[in-house]
Amino acid sequence: MTADGQRQAIARGYLLICVFYVHALYGVFQSLGSDPDRAMLAGVQIKLLAPAVSAFFFLSGMSAPFFYRKGWLTALKPSLTLIMLAALGHVIAVLLDIAIHQQWFGIAWFARRMAKPILYGTGYENFISWFLVVLAFARIFAYAFMRSWRVFLPAAALAIAAVLATRAAGLPDNLYEWRNWPTASLFFLLGMRVPNGWRIPAWAGLLALPITLALAWLNRPGVLTQAPCLTCDLGFVAQPMIGQYGSLPIYVVQQLLFMLFLLWVSSWSVGKMPGKVGTYFGADSLSMLLMHGWVLVTLYPIAAQSLPPRESAFLYASILSVGIVVHALLYFYLQPALHWLSGISFKASSLVIDIAERLFAIGARPRPSTPVTHAAQGSDQP
Repeated sequence: MTADGQRQAIARGYLLICVFYVHALYGVFQSLGSDPDRAMLAGVQIKLLAPAVSAFFFLSGMSAPFFYRKGWLTALKPSLTLIMLAALGHVIAVLLDIAIHQQWFGIAWFARRMAKPILYGTGYENFISWFLVVLAFARIFAYAFMRSWRVFLPAAALAIAAVLATRAAGLPDNLYEWRNWPTASLFFLLGMRVPNGWRIPAWAGLLALPITLALAWLNRPGVLTQAPCLTCDLGFVAQPMIGQYGSLPIYVVQQLLFMLFLLWVSSWSVGKMPGKVGTYFGADSLSMLLMHGWVLVTLYPIAAQSLPPRESAFLYASILSVGIVVHALLYFYLQPALHWLSGISFKASSLVIDIAERLFAIGARPRPSTPVTHAAQGSDQP
């Protein structure tokens, strides 16, 4: 693994640990009755940490800086694989939930529960597939943008028309997570432009952290037209998974500053114990994220029932450490199965792309010229 690849793996690992922790914080908040007075520490941490998930798109762009040089069908294959993985993750989550709760309300209920999120591209039951779908579309838009504005503008216009048509038709909002497409594509494109070997000075990385936390705290709808307020709208959380950004310019700046800190601390961690932990989780981040979706459905609800009735520093330290250990152990034992499932999605997308390539090759093949027959020459021969 190159130095840049190792830094990216550590950064992805840190983000995944953050995702494990934030999802547990939501469980704490809900177990305490969603009462800000009883779950103040959980609410503060959610407000500061939840926006960080968009950094995944930036890192994804860093890992694919030249993919736009490929043919469009080849470039489309990873996006198709991601969408298939999203559907697969949802299907297994539904089966796990049904097995745990022993609930069955008929074939129609089962088919609707299975098929509706896959058809609409939103509402997945593993709470993770939304990210895979958004990343798939971010790659497509980034590819079109980098190829040519003559390609990107029609693609963007077609996407906008499709969104408007589905809303006019009364279909569920946020089909295929469209609210996330603009920022995810922007962060992916910015990640693609990060030069190899780029190093961030320690002062810049350390300074970026308090600024990004301050912006996350201050961010809320309308903040640019009002005076900054430390105690206003404290319940607002910038949550990219539902397209809830607050003030979009503030959100973008906050995320870019967070990326400065994340890349700096990842470079600093290379060769150290925290970096080794980050690499373990981030080297195969897609499988780890897919597995986490099923952990959310199975283990997190059980763990939420055993939480103490009040907050403490020990509680949150325990949640963080237990989450790391549990996910590491599960991945250790489930890694072959996870790779097998990823392989299924990759093979299925490859099959679709191969069929499409053959169809386009047939359609592009020049037609043979019509031979001159005797009949065309006026002959009486049939």
